[in-house]
Amino acid sequence: MWDRFLASLATLAALLIGAVLVLVGYDVVARNLALWSPGWVVDVTEYALPLATLLVAPWLTRRNEHIQIDLIVSLLPRTHARRLELLASLASAVICAFIAWYGASVTLEAYDTQALVIKNITFPEWYVYVPLPFCFLLLTIENLRRALGRWTAPASAVTRPGTSA
Repeated sequence: MWDRFLASLATLAALLIGAVLVLVGYDVVARNLALWSPGWVVDVTEYALPLATLLVAPWLTRRNEHIQIDLIVSLLPRTHARRLELLASLASAVICAFIAWYGASVTLEAYDTQALVIKNITFPEWYVYVPLPFCFLLLTIENLRRALGRWTAPASAVTRPGTSA
């Protein structure tokens, strides 16, 4: 069920990227043909791209397809590589938890102050921040799951770069 939930967020991210592609494509064609062009396309794109990144991040982490620099890990013996990956997962969980907490406080502050984003479209500022604590909470959970999996899995089960488990 967890995997399907994360996959649904990734699907939503893909749909957002697809919508941005269609909107930007239409905007470019419309401007060149002197047709009506919605002024809000740039604004929507500005917020949709980071949102898509946030939504897909927990799914990528779950699938171990996130960006990682594994040069050092690949040079270490398996037991040391496992410990380093455990440490990295725990550090990531702590950092993501802090960002989730901070994002929640910023979201609540924006909600309390009733701040507005005023561009071609106007909306409450807290709308921009809501996905941040949600997605970083999911990243915290996923990094803790990864750490627990590395902690309980035998060293031979830990995937090394260029190999499969």
